Parts: sequence; C-alpha cells; structure tokens
Amino acid sequence: MSTDFTVVVTHRKQPIAGIEVEVTPKVEVTPAQTETTARPVFIGTTDEHGTVHIRGLLPGRYWLTALHHEFEAGKEWIEVVRVSNAKTKKRLEFEWGDSGYETRRVAGTLTGLVPGDTGNKLMDIVHPKETVYPGVSITLRAAFSNEEYRTVSDSTGFFTIDSVPDGIYILTIAGGMKSIGSTADTTAMVMDLTQGASRDALPMRLRDTGCYRTEFQYRK
Repeated sequence: MSTDFTVVVTHRKQPIAGIEVEVTPKVEVTPAQTETTARPVFIGTTDEHGTVHIRGLLPGRYWLTALHHEFEAGKEWIEVVRVSNAKTKKRLEFEWGDSGYETRRVAGTLTGLVPGDTGNKLMDIVHPKETVYPGVSITLRAAFSNEEYRTVSDSTGFFTIDSVPDGIYILTIAGGMKSIGSTADTTAMVMDLTQGASRDALPMRLRDTGCYRTEFQYRK
C-alpha cells in the first residue's frame, strides 16, 4: 500500500457513511503473550461517499479494520511501502453487512432441532425432533439512528414487528435455548427492510455455525 490511500465501504454496492476505520500496527505475538498492546495510529469514519482518506502512514505492517456495531466490513493486514510503484495499491474496498437479509416485513418463526424421545440417548441425537422457541426476546435496532423495536416470539415461535420504515437494521435474537447438544448464543445480523425485496418473511432455524457457536440462520 501507498503511504496515502483511500478506504471505500459499501453496503449492497451503495456507499455507506458512519463506518469506523481503524489502522493498528501489526505486532507479532510470542507464545508467551496472549494479546498485543498496539494502539491504533489512525481512526476515522466514512463520509457520505463511503470513503476515508488515510495519509502519511509510516512504512510497515498494519491491521486495517472497518466495522460498525461490531459487524466487520473487512479486516486485513496491509504493508505500507516507502516508495510506491505501478503495483502499489492506493484504494481498498470493503462491503459492510454483505450477508445481510433483505425483506419487506419483519416477521418469522424460530425453529430448531432437539434430541428425540426414543429413550436412548444416542438414538435421540441420531433422530432429533423439530421444535419451536417461544418467549424469545427479539430486538430490531436501526443501524444508523436511535430507533429500536422489541418483541417476543409467541407459543408457536412466531414473531413480528410491524410499522417499521424501510432502512438498514440490526436484528438481535436472544440466546439460551437448547438445541441438539448445545445452547444457543445470541444471534445478531444485518437486515435490509425494503418494499422492493423479494421475500416478506424471516423463517429462522437454530444451527451450529462453527467456531463453537450455535445461532439462528435464515432458512431458505
């Protein structure tokens, strides 16, 4: 990377303002260390064009992170060189909330699998049964304002939040429910509410998402 470069953050290919961009020196961690103490040398926020201009970085290796509400738009290490050439990058592009869901309505059902009832523990795992999750707290928060909506899933696992204007939101589903051999973690996802979306429901299924986490995912 050049000592001067631009970071561009988009959401569904549109520039997005208000994303924090942080540059921290890349410090090697020894086996005896558990974390580094490096402090950011740059912190900025994207403007209405989704851009942050970073200037005058000293040559070296850095971590560059773009995030908002704990959702990373991107994180990668970069190397800033003293002398630029034709191959030196002067622009980095990130997509924030690239796995976000798009829907016309905030409504869905919380389902999952729990051990069966054969009486044999092993067979109960091999042959699980379908279940729903009532009484689960759900929060919908506007990504770039203070708007917030709350609801609780009913006896069938169904939830809905009506009269919500179009926009970008963070949908958070509380954890603690039992699944097959695990307990649900809190689920948080970026969601786009727009009348132009092709779907109008959010059927959510509790799954093991890897890295020792069990979260709700959209069931296609």
